[in-house]
Amino acid sequence: MNMCNHICKGVLYLVKLYVVRHGETDSNIRQSCIGQKDVPLNDNGRLQAEALSDRLKDVGFDAAYTSPLQRAADTLWEVLKKQRDVRVVQSYDLIERDYGIFDDMTYREIAEKYPAEFDEWKSDWIYYKIPEGESSAEVQERVNRALDKIIETEDGKTVLIVTHLGAARQIISHALDLTIEDSWHFALDNARAAVLEIDKDRRLLTGLNI
Repeated sequence: MNMCNHICKGVLYLVKLYVVRHGETDSNIRQSCIGQKDVPLNDNGRLQAEALSDRLKDVGFDAAYTSPLQRAADTLWEVLKKQRDVRVVQSYDLIERDYGIFDDMTYREIAEKYPAEFDEWKSDWIYYKIPEGESSAEVQERVNRALDKIIETEDGKTVLIVTHLGAARQIISHALDLTIEDSWHFALDNARAAVLEIDKDRRLLTGLNI
């Protein structure tokens, strides 16, 4: 393996992660709370994924992990068109939040159809369990589990993770030893990547929205 896979700016690290949010969907344009409903990339999303593939073509991934949803998997395979010999793992723990009865609805639609549930959600956005869905705390638990396993499994490797906005925020915050509240400080655009270098002694965010 090339030495640059082990050393970055003179700092040794265990794992280098490229955390990617999938390309655009029509639900993203509507700004709906799209969760585990399996919607495809739209035309622009496919173009975004192609552009991301060009930006990452020289990285040299050892392994790739993806949410099982179509919008994530399609983004992953577009990126891997320009890669060779990359081991791919599908992980349910990287799936987007289960929004239950709110899935693929805008905030306005939720407030109009489910006013009581919407008020509860606003008052306790971390622990409120959406009916037929998940709480943010539950998402954090499974995403953290996935990340910890990746770090343990991929020691010394460069890894691509393709997931969703909510899960990506949790990955970044957990990787940096931050809290679930801190996850809201991070924004990741469609088909953009955050770069994390994780060492035994420190954890670095070296790129965001690349």
